[in-house]
Amino acid sequence: MTYLVGCDIGTYGTKTVIVDTSGKVLASTFKEYGVITPKPGWAEQWPSVWFNAVVETIRQAIEISKVDVKEIAGICISGLYGGSGIPCDRDMKPLRPAIIWMDRRATRECEWVRKNIGEEEIFKITGNTIDPYYGYTKMLWIKFNEPEIWKRIYKLMTPNAYIIYKLTGEISVDYSSAGNYGGIFDIHKRKWSEEMLNALGIPVEYLPEEIVMSKDIVGEITEEASRLTGLARGTPVSAGGIDAPVSALSVGALEDGEVGAMLGTSMCIGIIQDKLRLSPKLVNYPHVAYDTEKLYSFAGITTAGACVRFFRDELGRLEKIMAGQIGISAYSILDLEASKVPPGSDGLIFLPHMSVGERAPWWDEYVRSMLIGLTTYHTKSHIYRAILEGVAYAVRYCLETAKNAGIPLKKVILVDGGARSGLWRTIIASVTGMPMIYIAESVGAPYGDALLAGVGTRTIEKYEVIKEWLEITEITQPDEKMTKLYDKYYRVFLKVYEANEEIFRMMKDLS
Repeated sequence: MTYLVGCDIGTYGTKTVIVDTSGKVLASTFKEYGVITPKPGWAEQWPSVWFNAVVETIRQAIEISKVDVKEIAGICISGLYGGSGIPCDRDMKPLRPAIIWMDRRATRECEWVRKNIGEEEIFKITGNTIDPYYGYTKMLWIKFNEPEIWKRIYKLMTPNAYIIYKLTGEISVDYSSAGNYGGIFDIHKRKWSEEMLNALGIPVEYLPEEIVMSKDIVGEITEEASRLTGLARGTPVSAGGIDAPVSALSVGALEDGEVGAMLGTSMCIGIIQDKLRLSPKLVNYPHVAYDTEKLYSFAGITTAGACVRFFRDELGRLEKIMAGQIGISAYSILDLEASKVPPGSDGLIFLPHMSVGERAPWWDEYVRSMLIGLTTYHTKSHIYRAILEGVAYAVRYCLETAKNAGIPLKKVILVDGGARSGLWRTIIASVTGMPMIYIAESVGAPYGDALLAGVGTRTIEKYEVIKEWLEITEITQPDEKMTKLYDKYYRVFLKVYEANEEIFRMMKDLS
């Protein structure tokens, strides 16, 4: 038999799977960890945490699967969007934690870029805009605020590329990771933009010289890495990529206009494109399949599932206790109660931004969450349903942004934890007016990694094999009556942003 290993370094944990060439999962392991938040709006992680989790989950997966490691054809590693990247010295030792994707500190740096370069110039070359989300603005934060560290940098490494270096001794970067840095990657020529690097004052030497496809083999497992992971020495390692497009690949999102909607702690609405239909409201970078031809464009919410988890932890403690006693999820209990509340939550609207500021398509450094319309009539179940509906309104806004950019939306595939909720799937389908395809057994990004390892080692013929690996669980159709009502609420939802723009700025100043 031939086996493949897929490993994804997530924001809150690392997951590894071992599959065979028919897509059967033989083992799945997970290691949880946290995020360093030195100040409100800041988010950092040390790569040692990721490396330890990668090593442990690979070793455990091998033990569980009991496969002969000599029959493992290859491994691929994806990772969270590492923001600034990991600044490493000449010995490839990290100089500081990576400033990861959710960090919002680089507001002054954004103002500097707007003043000295301008949004139009950035967008013209990179297909992206100016926001603290992007890695190039986080790099500038290090440059302007930690000059002693900045001048000692030898290489800036993405999370997956750094772990690959630790396993193979090879330095690499893939197209999706390079593109997701934002303002330093030429989306048209698919290479580093010397013009933008010079204008920003970021030395090109800080970046890996060659950009490779996610499937490409960039190294082999060393003797030391073999001892730590249990993988055979010489096992090929593919470059991998950003976890969001790898997750989209894992559910078969490959064709023009197909959407992979990841409804996890964060929400990513990832749209695959065969053409450069660029909008500054979307994040745009190469897909992890057909990397030099296809585009992955996304919008989303930083705290989609996080809003629901916050409610469960802070307001659903009774449901958590009940869940432990009767052996079902607290979310299932909350869903059951919320299903008794009418669509629209009897006049409640929730803005699902529980961290200050939001990325595409809002690009707002000040926006935050709101619950509007609350009265003494409303119950806890009303609030919970309003949260589910607020995220659904945001999904619709993301999809409408893509449509306005001229992108034809063919189908939406819902995956990750939030998609397990039948109530939430119905709400999203009815709010958007689009059917929602649900794949219950979706493994997530590691499954896409395994496919990439297979294509890279030529043990799998083509990316499209992923469609043979998958089984659709359910297609949730919109409820026409609910859609008509939600259309009215959606218009109010959009007005709430417009009416509170100044308030958001005042709240940021106060805090």
